[in-house]
Amino acid sequence: MKGIFNLIKFVLAISLLFVMIYFSERNNNRNYCKIKEINIEMDENEFVTEDLIHNYLLNNNLHPDSIKINDISFKKIESLLENHPSIKNANVYSDMKGKISIVVFQRKPIVRIQNQKDGYYLDEDGLRMPLSNEYTARMLLVTGEVNSVNQNDLYYLSTFIIKDSFLKRQIVQIDISDSELLMLTQIGEQVEFGRIEEVEQKFDKLKLYYQKGGFQNQEFKILNLKYKNQIVCIKK
Repeated sequence: MKGIFNLIKFVLAISLLFVMIYFSERNNNRNYCKIKEINIEMDENEFVTEDLIHNYLLNNNLHPDSIKINDISFKKIESLLENHPSIKNANVYSDMKGKISIVVFQRKPIVRIQNQKDGYYLDEDGLRMPLSNEYTARMLLVTGEVNSVNQNDLYYLSTFIIKDSFLKRQIVQIDISDSELLMLTQIGEQVEFGRIEEVEQKFDKLKLYYQKGGFQNQEFKILNLKYKNQIVCIKK
C-alpha cells in the first residue's frame, strides 16, 4: 500500500513538472524580454552611457525589449555591443523571467592624436579609437606630422608620460615636425625632445631640472633635451 502511495506521489510530481514546463514555454513564446539593468565599467571619461546603449541596440534591431524570451540571443547582442568603437567587452545574461542584465567595459583612451586630415585616440592597448560625437576627453594631445613617427613608438611615449604623475601633470601637448617632438608644458615652457629615443634618460634630465629649482626659474622658454647628459636652455 505504501509503495502504491509513493508511486502516485511520484507520478503527480512528474505531471506537475511537465505542466509547469509547458506553461513556462508557452509564456516564453508570448512574453518579451525586458532590460533590468545596465552597468558600465569606465574611468573618468564617459564615452558610453545607458542612453547610448539603448539607442544603439534599437537602431540595430537587437533591443531586448522587442525580442521574445525564446528568441533572444545573448551572443548576438554581445557581438554587436563589442563592435561599438567605444566598447571593449560586453556581457549579457538574464533570469528565468527574461529580465536582461548588460555589463559593458568601456575602452580607455590615453592620448588624442590630431593630424592634418583627421583625429583619433590611442587606447590603453595601443589601438586606434575614433573620436566621439557625444563626448570629448581631456588628455594629452599630439598634433602635427603624426605620420612621420611610428605609432608604436608614439604609444610607448604616451604610456610613459601618463604613468608618471609628474609628467602627466606637466606635459599637455606634443607637436611633431619631421619626426622631431616639441612638448608644451603646463607652466608654458617648451621642451625640445627630439626623436622618440632614449625616452627614459631624457625625461630623467627634465625631472632633475625641475627638482633643482626649474619651477622657480622663469627666464627660459625652451629646454632642449636632445644632447646627451645635458639640458640646453634658451632664454625668453
